[in-house]
Amino acid sequence: METHQDPLSQRGRTARFRALHHTGDTLVLPNAWDGISAKIFEVAGFAAVATTSSGVSFAQGVPDGEHLDPERLLQVVGVMTTLLSVPLTVDVEAGYADGDTGRFRAFVARLLDTGAVGINLEDGSAATGRLRDVAQQQQLIRQARAVAEEKGFDIFINARTDAMHFAEGDTAERMRVAVKRAAAFEQAGADGIFVPFVTELETVAALKAAITLPLNILVNEHLPIAGLRRLGVNRVSTGSGPVLATLGLLTRIAGQLKSSDDWSLLYKGEVTYPQANAWLKHS
Repeated sequence: METHQDPLSQRGRTARFRALHHTGDTLVLPNAWDGISAKIFEVAGFAAVATTSSGVSFAQGVPDGEHLDPERLLQVVGVMTTLLSVPLTVDVEAGYADGDTGRFRAFVARLLDTGAVGINLEDGSAATGRLRDVAQQQQLIRQARAVAEEKGFDIFINARTDAMHFAEGDTAERMRVAVKRAAAFEQAGADGIFVPFVTELETVAALKAAITLPLNILVNEHLPIAGLRRLGVNRVSTGSGPVLATLGLLTRIAGQLKSSDDWSLLYKGEVTYPQANAWLKHS
């Protein structure tokens, strides 16, 4: 489902999204996985929404880690952008192209046609457990920027490095690799740097001091949002947190239905049928 957005409209949303990273306040960016979850975040008052690769993959019946057919991702994103009035940025994992520049360019072009304003592009391979070549990542960043310019669009490129997970050595060494890669991605034209798999506020502080582009951190139980705000982190993502919490509730409901006469979880929701229906009708 492609919406073929007007370039001026798309550029305006991208400019608005980019500005959210430079307000001095932390941009809390919730991660949605389908149309209704994205709409819920917008109704809650978020200025922008992101996708979660894991959530979209799970909802499409496949595991995370580039197992998702990019055509299906484009369809999901098209539904989201049709429903939303706020900017949407998309987790494209490593680009769904196996390093093939032509395939990557074609994918980015179609993604921009949906109205999306940005991408997360990662340098780690779940298949190999290693970091991808820096020069190759730089090339993908440059190609994404070039495609947007050729179409008259704009794009916010959030370059993700998985150095804290896949690089060798202790935390300090992995951090040095992350900072070095962040500088290389900035040189290639990235707009922001995403460093997941951090579990200490001290490491976040060191990354914030060493990385000049807006810093995106994945929140977890070891990184309280208040602490990330104090450190001036530009962007905080929820990742798979919301979808896993939702699946946890559904699992509990399934348990009640299967093993108990107490089905009370079915009737404790804060969203009613008319309310959910109205959100979609008014989009």
